[in-house]
Amino acid sequence: LGTAFFFGRSQRNVEDVGAPVVSAPSQLATRIAGHLPGLDRPDFCSWAESEGGERRGRGGPRGGRGRGPRFEEKVLQVRRITKVVKGGKNMGFRALVAVGDKNGKIGLGCASAKEVMVAVEKASMEAKKTAITVPITKDYSLPHRLDVEWGAASVMMKPASVGTGLVAGGAVRTILELAGYQNARGKQLGTDNALNNAKAVLEAFKSFDIEKIKARGLA
Repeated sequence: LGTAFFFGRSQRNVEDVGAPVVSAPSQLATRIAGHLPGLDRPDFCSWAESEGGERRGRGGPRGGRGRGPRFEEKVLQVRRITKVVKGGKNMGFRALVAVGDKNGKIGLGCASAKEVMVAVEKASMEAKKTAITVPITKDYSLPHRLDVEWGAASVMMKPASVGTGLVAGGAVRTILELAGYQNARGKQLGTDNALNNAKAVLEAFKSFDIEKIKARGLA
């Protein structure tokens, strides 16, 4: 900049160097604007005076952005997988993870890696990225009955009255619980494979017409 600026230095140090003391952000903006072209704009000077040079982003001060919903995750399945390549077989693990905030947000992720923990982390990240919103009634139940098929899986879910609880098993119960349902009935009518049943439940949730459900006052 051609000129050195010192803040909070003693008078002796200033006299040795011969540099002026700048005590206010407005003076700092004026000095910098005099040496660098394009910084004499009113927006820069107002920023220096009001913020004192504090760096801010779109969400305000650094670290002030609002955080998303806090998800609870559960591992539904971990299986060993084998990939046959030219040089032999590569062993790994596949993890199936469901995440939810128990307030209408639910997601499902499936990923593979050479280590179990890495596979679980990858599946959890995928589940959070693909999370969807589901409607919940005042009784913490489903708005209406759902019947869906996914591959060899066939899942039935229907509402239940207050105090019934979750009458379901396997992956269906886990996903209903993470989504925030407290009173519902569910049954796996086809295969017992956790992956197919979990995907069947998510496909059933995607079939909800949230606008019509809210218009009818069910959620």
